[in-house]
Amino acid sequence: MSRRSTACPLVLFAILVFVLEVIVFVAPLSPQVRPFALVLIPATAALIGSARSGGAPAVRSLLARLAVWRVRPRWYVAAILIPVGEKIIVDVAGLLLGQTTPQRLVSSLTVAALIVPLVVLIPGVLEELGWRGFGVQTAVDGGRSIAWATLVVGCLFFLVHVPLYLPGHLYHGLPFWPLPLTLLSTSVFLTWIYLRTSSVLLAGVMHASFSATVPFTWGLDPTWVWQARAVTLTILATALIASRQLRTTVDSPVPAGDTAP
Repeated sequence: MSRRSTACPLVLFAILVFVLEVIVFVAPLSPQVRPFALVLIPATAALIGSARSGGAPAVRSLLARLAVWRVRPRWYVAAILIPVGEKIIVDVAGLLLGQTTPQRLVSSLTVAALIVPLVVLIPGVLEELGWRGFGVQTAVDGGRSIAWATLVVGCLFFLVHVPLYLPGHLYHGLPFWPLPLTLLSTSVFLTWIYLRTSSVLLAGVMHASFSATVPFTWGLDPTWVWQARAVTLTILATALIASRQLRTTVDSPVPAGDTAP
């Protein structure tokens, strides 16, 4: 696929994403319900874009990436422990800087924290079907560099979240500057795990893990956490890029019956 032929599906995908977002924000939905509607946008745009560019075979190929789960166990470990590690770094920084105490961190982990992973898993997978499963894959298949694919899809990922700063929404009252750093850095990790496994499921698990581990920081001021996470993720993403691990070489899938690491 040439770069020119790749550009058309990606442009259509971007247009659909923004049109659908306008519809979601114009629709009479409550600020609490709207985020759940937003997670359907990337998947919907990806399915339409696939159907337009390659018909039923392209749609089947896209959906098949959801079923890729037989990968080396280390990728599941990475999908969960990288977000956990990010939150631990934020917690340690908060302790060292006097932003919290061990008692506050522990006592803030209420029963409600157990519900978060259940709520964010399906939305994470649905988002990654669009962002990485369609967006990044289409760019790479068309000969674009991984850096290009990560940046372009990451910018779409970021722009879709900007309206959540509106009054009553998820980011209202928080400083703006951490948003692009957080989402672009997160995109680096999500692109990395997707390209190394060809699995939308694994990217979705990591996406969900970044959200599911937020309760680890409930014992800190939310505004401070928002900024500390941006700095932490930027440093971690820069380290990943410097390690030259961002490449399209797919890790060998696990054969049937093989559970070796």
